[in-house]
Amino acid sequence: MEHILRTLIAFHTVEDDIQAIHQGMDYIATFVAERGMHIERFEEGGHESLIATTQPGNKTPKVMLAAHLDVVHGADELFELRKADGRLYGRGTLDMKFAIAAYLQCIDDLQANLADYDIGLMITSDEELGGQDGTMKLLQEGYIPEVCILPDGGDNWQIQISSKGILYLRLQSYGTEAHGSRPWRGVNAIEPLMETLLEIKTLFKQSGPKANTLNIGKIHGGEAFNQVPAYAEAIIDIRTTSEAEKPPLLEQITGICASHNVALSILEDGSATNFSLDSPFIAPFARQITAVTGITVVGAHTLGSNDTRYFAPHNVPCVSLYPTGGSHHGPDEWISEEAFYQFRTILSNYLKEVARR
Repeated sequence: MEHILRTLIAFHTVEDDIQAIHQGMDYIATFVAERGMHIERFEEGGHESLIATTQPGNKTPKVMLAAHLDVVHGADELFELRKADGRLYGRGTLDMKFAIAAYLQCIDDLQANLADYDIGLMITSDEELGGQDGTMKLLQEGYIPEVCILPDGGDNWQIQISSKGILYLRLQSYGTEAHGSRPWRGVNAIEPLMETLLEIKTLFKQSGPKANTLNIGKIHGGEAFNQVPAYAEAIIDIRTTSEAEKPPLLEQITGICASHNVALSILEDGSATNFSLDSPFIAPFARQITAVTGITVVGAHTLGSNDTRYFAPHNVPCVSLYPTGGSHHGPDEWISEEAFYQFRTILSNYLKEVARR
């Protein structure tokens, strides 16, 4: 299994290296096809995806093994697996090529009896960009399992039971250009945008893991310091603790923007997720974690987001977690060597319990 991970890490699968992503997808497709799985390849918006199933044409397998092949940028040396002090280092070791390696190893282990299992494999290449061309599109095409294994959140074996919802909003303000020495002859687009942002900020009186939050992520306005700007925009990142809180919040923001003649558009509306450890599809995985690692699973509340948000509206329970590891997206990204192999054991036991036809 380490050889599989080493091979996957070596593919420079950053967002703009289309050739490397294609080569990575080819490697995965060839590996599982040689072991009896049926392959479908997709491309949307320049991003490749792959579906493999144990039964040809099956869009609704019982268990979907999902992961993203894409990783964030890093120095060239990060794309070589390195071992030290019981850890495996490299770009994607934790986020999330370890999962793909475990999936391929389990498929290899089961190949003699693969037809007895109702399993799908979903590999995408745009999660770090939002996942709209990968997971979201595949779900829209009807690839909807009974349960999805997607280990991309929840630290140290704690299964994600909730994550915040997302609203990415663009605010646009328009004015009239004039020379900076004669501002009365123009209309400054930045000023109403600033007033709007300050008023929106008053809607978020608290901050922290259990509160709705606002981040003013980007502001742009003006082309020269001595010119009254005719255009300004801001992009804000809102996280809500539940889906129910979005409509009233969005209504308030819409009203504030309208009062300042600022245009509002939604760039992304990502669902909050809530999964129960008592789910008949999640509970067996939690039991296996405890049996193999000795860790009691109590659940994790994830502040970030992952592709589970696309499964939530389809009522698909998701098993999302990270084994022992850390520094994902950082120069020292790592996964515990012991945890790497424990995940394979847990997944194998889970598939034997849940995914048999």
